[in-house]
Amino acid sequence: MTVLAENLKTIRKSLHCTQMAISEVLGIGFRTYVRYEAGERDAPVSVLIKMAKLGNIPLDRFLIHKITPMDMGEGTPPATPGKVEVVSGSLMEGRLSLKGISQDFYITTNANEKKLLTHFRKLSPATREKCIQEIEKKLKKMKTQGLVSGTKKVPKKVIKAQNTIQLKKMAKTIKKITLKG
Repeated sequence: MTVLAENLKTIRKSLHCTQMAISEVLGIGFRTYVRYEAGERDAPVSVLIKMAKLGNIPLDRFLIHKITPMDMGEGTPPATPGKVEVVSGSLMEGRLSLKGISQDFYITTNANEKKLLTHFRKLSPATREKCIQEIEKKLKKMKTQGLVSGTKKVPKKVIKAQNTIQLKKMAKTIKKITLKG
């Protein structure tokens, strides 16, 4: 299997999608995508660009180096603030994904949540981790005592369908690139 085929599979798995879902998002046939992932066919440049953008991986790295699941989600904010472009998310979701930055930024319009987020962001990374662990312990304890309504386990089919919808929205934002020969 080629590096490119392995990278396609790694990105698809990190997005928690099926081959069918990714083929729909990319606008190509299912069997065609399966052949790309198996290394039996070479994908066109437009498909490679879309996959690299969906995986938030630079194209040159996507094409040349083997990507691991740990590589997914790496990213650093730009050194100088420039024009910021929102890729996905909204105020209603309380989350934004920005172009060039792979991690999400959590936002709020509620004054109390804003104060809490501001204080949390000022904490050192070690203190943040401790805080999150304490909150998780308290939530587990509250669930066992029945103080928090139990969340229903969401079937994998529903999660994959939701991921497919989100990826289709993301794919629409990726500008179509045409190559003139």
